[in-house]
Amino acid sequence: MRRLLILLPLLLCAGCKSSLFEGLDEDQANRIVAVLSHHGIEGVKARSPDKTWTVSVDGSDAVAATELTGAYALPRGGHANLGDLFSRQGLISNPDEDRVRFIYGITQELSETLEKIDGVLVARVHIVQPERDPVAGQVAAPSASVMVRYRTDYNLELMRDKIRALVAGGVEGLTPERVNLTLIPVTPVLAAGDACRDGNACFAKRESDDHGSATLVLLGLTVAGMLLIVSAWVWRSGMRSFSTTFFKRRGRRSVQAQPQAQAQPDSRAASPGGDAKGDAP
Repeated sequence: MRRLLILLPLLLCAGCKSSLFEGLDEDQANRIVAVLSHHGIEGVKARSPDKTWTVSVDGSDAVAATELTGAYALPRGGHANLGDLFSRQGLISNPDEDRVRFIYGITQELSETLEKIDGVLVARVHIVQPERDPVAGQVAAPSASVMVRYRTDYNLELMRDKIRALVAGGVEGLTPERVNLTLIPVTPVLAAGDACRDGNACFAKRESDDHGSATLVLLGLTVAGMLLIVSAWVWRSGMRSFSTTFFKRRGRRSVQAQPQAQAQPDSRAASPGGDAKGDAP
C-alpha cells in the first residue's frame, strides 16, 4: 500500500503539462493556442494571479510547440507609440533627441499597422531621414526598408504596391519608389478541414490523439488498481476483525460454560452426603 502511494504521483505525472510561455496578455495567449491547435498540439491557457496568462502543453509536445511558435514569431512584442515616446519628464527639450524619437515612433507605428494585415506575422520598418543642410538648404530624399514575414496561405505578392504606398504615406517626403520591400513567406497554417491533406500533419495529430488516449488509459488503470487494492485491504481487515470478534465470543461462551459444568457435579456430589447425614441416628 505504501509503495503504491509513493508510485502514484509518478504515474500521474505522465500526463503533466509543461509551461510554454508566461506573462502574456489574453490576445497573445489566444494566438498561440490557435496556432498550436491547427498543427495538432493541444495548448492550454490559464490565468495567473498577476492577471497575466500562461500557455502550457504536454511535456512530449514542448519541443515541437517551441519550434512552431518561433516560426510564427509568437508571442509578438509590443510596439511603442509617439504618445509614449514624447511623454517626457524633463522641462528642457533636445532637438536631436526629439528628431530621433520621432523617427523611431514612426517606424514602430508603421510596423504595428502592417502587422494588422491578414497573414502578416512580423513587420519591421526602417526609415532613413537625412538631416537638412543649414548652409545649402537642400535635403536628400528619405528612404525606407520594410521586411514582412507572412503566411504563404495569404498571397501578399499582390499587395506589394499597396504596402509601399502605405509606408510612403506615413513619412513626410517619402515616395513609394524609395521603399524597399522584402516579403518572406512562412509555412502556412493548416485549416481544420484541410489538416488531413498533409500526411505529416495527420501523423502528428494521430500521435497527439494516441498520446492523450494512452494517458487516459493509464490514469484509468491506476484508479482501478487503487480501488482494487483498497477494497482488498478493507476486506482483509474486515475478515480479521470479524474472525477475532467471533473467536473472542466463542472463548467467552466456553469460559462461562466450564463453571456451570463444574458446578453441576459438585451439587450432585453434595446431595448424597446430605442424605447420609439425614439418615444417621
